Amino acid sequence: MKRSSVTTAALTACALGAAVAFPAAAATGSGSGGTSPDDPQYQSSAQASGYQAVRATWYGQGLFGHRTACGDVLTHRTLGVAHRRLPCGTKVALEYQGRTVVVPVIDRGPYSRGIAFDLTYATARRLGITETSRVRAAAIGS
Repeated sequence: MKRSSVTTAALTACALGAAVAFPAAAATGSGSGGTSPDDPQYQSSAQASGYQAVRATWYGQGLFGHRTACGDVLTHRTLGVAHRRLPCGTKVALEYQGRTVVVPVIDRGPYSRGIAFDLTYATARRLGITETSRVRAAAIGS
């Protein structure tokens, strides 16, 4: 529990720093896409923020068609994550077993102890996650 709180606090601090340095980080995202790892802005921002190891789950099928806390309609193609404190639209770089994806915060949650992010179904599929897993995450500004 204590380790997760420290990790969450570190990610929140990174996001707040990014919101100050990059005003667009606090804007609401579309939830339908991510930034390419080949984009130079992605590479410099992700490296500058630093990754933290966190636990992540995924959600989807029973919630398709519902609105997220940030106003998007959740579909099987929606790329994004849920986080308790990061502002809607904040870009988050996620890395799992050599795969990396950058997606916006589109929802609130998770509400399970020790879990830092809930990934949408599409995000989990891109990363190859099928169950609760440890991922590396970094809040970035873009």
